[in-house]
Amino acid sequence: MKKKVKIGFLGSGWARIAQAPAFSLMDDVLLAAVASPTESHRTKFMQRFDIGLGFSDWRRMLECDLDLVCVTTPPYLHAEMVEGALAKGIGVLCEKPFALNAAEAQSMVEAAAASGSLALVDHQLRFHPAVRSMKQMIDGGEIGRIYETRAVVNLGSRTRPDLPWSWWCDASRGGGALGAIGSHLVDLNRYLIGETAEVSCELSTSIPFRPDSSGKPCAVTSDDHFAMMMKFGPSSVALGSSALLHVTTVGAYTWFSFEVVGSLKTVRLDGAGRLWEVLNEDAKGGRSLIDAPRWKQVVPILPWDELVLQEKIRLSSLAVHGIFAVGFVFLAHRVVKALRQGEKTIHDAADFNDGLMIQKVLDAGSQSSRLRRWVKI
Repeated sequence: MKKKVKIGFLGSGWARIAQAPAFSLMDDVLLAAVASPTESHRTKFMQRFDIGLGFSDWRRMLECDLDLVCVTTPPYLHAEMVEGALAKGIGVLCEKPFALNAAEAQSMVEAAAASGSLALVDHQLRFHPAVRSMKQMIDGGEIGRIYETRAVVNLGSRTRPDLPWSWWCDASRGGGALGAIGSHLVDLNRYLIGETAEVSCELSTSIPFRPDSSGKPCAVTSDDHFAMMMKFGPSSVALGSSALLHVTTVGAYTWFSFEVVGSLKTVRLDGAGRLWEVLNEDAKGGRSLIDAPRWKQVVPILPWDELVLQEKIRLSSLAVHGIFAVGFVFLAHRVVKALRQGEKTIHDAADFNDGLMIQKVLDAGSQSSRLRRWVKI
């Protein structure tokens, strides 16, 4: 068993907010290196997390003795970096959206297979205790027959029109709400319910221009909000049922809700990571919109090591960053265990094959929006 798990970071954005703080909570972990082309970002990252090695060229970082590389760069850089790390025999945890398209994702899958190293996509909500409880309820038949799922995500992250133009505004570089948020929701549906057979999607851009570094308006080619319907296929527990995904990044407030509606009850995950349920037998007849539903909170049961981890999260900066940051801590906990024990796979984690399937759904969504029709996966 390895004494220290050595981790490097390619990129210093999301890694600064969630990944490095999460791994810092783990015993027997060394935050060893970071690569970022911006010197000020790199230096601050190194100082904040007491990292000894910093590089402007990511290729040089891969020469270090590392067990895992977290790839948190923009999507158009993922393939080369991921394949470079895997070629060195280093494990990879790649941010989403996984790739620019399914062909690129397939190449990354093949690189992972040839390497034999741990290769995961950061769909951390799978490891959030509330989501795991949801899955247990679905798999155990507690919800009954699945009628549909509904996801509504309202963010104000891109509401200001003066927000500078960046890669996020460029669809050719992997920018947009469908890739950034939709990828998580597609994975959540796959993990809980199963595979999607076809999709109908509309991508929209509310703010068509943003200022570049000189203040000149620059065209936005990516979506800042979208609506997508998915129909579940035979490799699911809800054949023929539908999933609704509605996401905006230009809202006036923040809201997250993911509901699974069944013949016995509806369960809902909220943005604070709380799980709620309401029983069908408690439903009132008629059309009154006055009476609120009788939601009851469901408290997940955790093993002792995750109870300790939960307390560490509560005392850290991660707690204020919501379910994605908190979910990442539980994923990181499992990744460190796997690396210390020499495991090449992790049960329930999203691997590169999952990344490929999600990318196929995203590609179909983009195609559906262009053609304005349903597209089969």
